[in-house]
Amino acid sequence: MISFIMMAKNVEKYIDEAIIELQKENLINWELIIVDDHSDDSTFEAAYCHAEHDSRITVVRNKFVGKVLGTNYGYSLTKGDIIKCIDSDDVLLNNFFKEYDNLQKHEAHCHNAYIVGQNLSVMTKYLVPSCILTESYEFVLSGLISLPKWSWSFNRRIADIIFPMPENLPFEDVWIAMNIKRNAASIYHIKSPVYLYRQHTSNTFGGILNYEKDKVIFRASRLIKLIEIFKREERIISGYATDILDNVYEYNKTMRKEDLTLRDIFSSRLRFNSKLKIWLIRNFPYLIRAFIITKWKLSRS
Repeated sequence: MISFIMMAKNVEKYIDEAIIELQKENLINWELIIVDDHSDDSTFEAAYCHAEHDSRITVVRNKFVGKVLGTNYGYSLTKGDIIKCIDSDDVLLNNFFKEYDNLQKHEAHCHNAYIVGQNLSVMTKYLVPSCILTESYEFVLSGLISLPKWSWSFNRRIADIIFPMPENLPFEDVWIAMNIKRNAASIYHIKSPVYLYRQHTSNTFGGILNYEKDKVIFRASRLIKLIEIFKREERIISGYATDILDNVYEYNKTMRKEDLTLRDIFSSRLRFNSKLKIWLIRNFPYLIRAFIITKWKLSRS
């Protein structure tokens, strides 16, 4: 059985679409654990309406505060042998279930996605970066190379390593990616886009293609906090010196400066390509967005 964990907060406009698409699957056993994170709207009621008529759906209120602790709570309620986190304003397409036999053969799995607008119109494709599949854990850790948490699924052995996540973790994605990369015997890549990742200006990280100054500074600040936690976390750093994270720390420390100058960038201890990347992101955000989309298009051609 597949256990889906769905954190939900103020998504009354979108959660029906997420649930209804899952309900199309009647061959593979699945359950959906929805954890309402203190919504101010009718999200809980909207989800509960589905649960009343479908025993596969469980809706609970978060006993804690925030997505990290709420996801820990959601995991404690699961019964499946495969675990997947999905966002309540996104849509996991039914084609995902066609991979069930392959999911059972591997300890972890990831997939590509469509990046869509608020009305689910396709903007472009999100492609899993090949390096997270082919490079070593040391390489991935040193750059905190990650995927969105919705891209992953994993078996219960891996889940028991991931959970519970540290309660002071600022967000989940990198934690999940690092633990999978370090511990999974094999990672299966679903190359078809089986997920609709909806973009909002209010996304916690501003949307996957948003490089506006305030979003970039926010991301960098959160990553610095994450790195400080990782340096103390045995599940992440055991067997490695903490200086493995020094370069990515310096990168984000530079990136988060409000009034960043050219001198700040090029006097840092970073490699030239990292300095150039910071300069481009902070000065030409729309160019970076166009570059990423072009790279994705070329990767699938």
